[in-house]
Amino acid sequence: MIPAPPAHIPAERVVDVDIYRLPGAEHGPHAAWSGLRDAIPLSPLWTARNGGHWIVMRGVQIGEIYADHVRFSSRITIVPRDWGECFPLKPTTLDPPAHGPYRRFLTDALSPGLVRAAVPVVRRLAGAAAERVRARGQCDAIADFAVHVPGPLFLALAGLPVEDAAALPRYAEDPARGDGDTPAVPVMQRYADYLRTRLLERGQRPPGADLLGGLLAPSPDGRRLTLDEAVDVAVALMTGGIDTVIAQLGYMLVFLARHPAQRHRLVDEPGLLRPAVAEMLRRFPLMTKARLVREDVALGGVTLRAGEMVVLPPLESLDPDLFTEPMKVDFDRVPGRHAAFGNGVHRCPGAALASVELEAALHEWLARIPDFELDPERPPRMRSGILNAMLGAGLRWHPASTRRVQTGA
Repeated sequence: MIPAPPAHIPAERVVDVDIYRLPGAEHGPHAAWSGLRDAIPLSPLWTARNGGHWIVMRGVQIGEIYADHVRFSSRITIVPRDWGECFPLKPTTLDPPAHGPYRRFLTDALSPGLVRAAVPVVRRLAGAAAERVRARGQCDAIADFAVHVPGPLFLALAGLPVEDAAALPRYAEDPARGDGDTPAVPVMQRYADYLRTRLLERGQRPPGADLLGGLLAPSPDGRRLTLDEAVDVAVALMTGGIDTVIAQLGYMLVFLARHPAQRHRLVDEPGLLRPAVAEMLRRFPLMTKARLVREDVALGGVTLRAGEMVVLPPLESLDPDLFTEPMKVDFDRVPGRHAAFGNGVHRCPGAALASVELEAALHEWLARIPDFELDPERPPRMRSGILNAMLGAGLRWHPASTRRVQTGA
């Protein structure tokens, strides 16, 4: 039984929307969210699903809320709120000024030097994954390629066994079973359990230049993270840098399979990869985040009351008020502000790493498999949620059209 909305919610704002079961999302969550926005020209909307919350549908409003930590707290970032309260991850669920010291550890860990060091690792991992399927003439974009890049990369940068990648949980897993119950051990807790063990082991050795060693080393002002704090920051690094990149690679490969002219441009002009990745990041944003309203706020003709939850779908960069033909991928588009990496104090600290990772992975794939298409027998599978995930997509090509490339060359 879905509860009735609170008395202060106008009837025309009420919709029956479950962000984890968005109708049509299996065929494309971005089109599903955009369709809902176009069908109901009001924002924000209210749904009683997942504990009851507002949904902000306009890009300008989404951007303003992300940037406003005074009135919209990050203390709870997912709905229903009791799920968010189960795992108060630092610094993701902290507001300034408490957020600052932990953020510095993240920023220091994801230094420009680490980003540069990651590129040859990505090229080796992506090249090997593409080479394994090249002669087969078909693969699953996620299971056979995308999953073999960010997980092993994180582990390599953290000084952890790369073979652990196969045992890592997936942030893209369905957060609820078919009956609506949450799993016995939430995926975030499973990340934490894995990383706690590895941090304890890492603490027995001298501090080093790897990611985990950096979290255990003192900051320039002499502060050290406790073990619990280091686990939180490590989970933020891992969850922010693995499944997001897997899904993003999936969306990009599916787009290139559907649009041969743009794919051929990238094959012929490798220097176009960087702006092309930026444009595809804009077109295929991943995250649906939430904020806790701290004080009564007037927004879009209604009042959001203190203590209510507000959800921010991946619509900021898909708003026609902010971008011309936002659903179109245009590699020549003049870059504009978008929320692929969020904004405000919680903007993704791994944005630079993710961008070069995606660029290097696509370079290695296209160097070996320049001509490919979707397999109609295995169409793309997607799902809405906190992460608007690409779960799988069949690709196929003629092996004779490929070429062997030395891995990482």
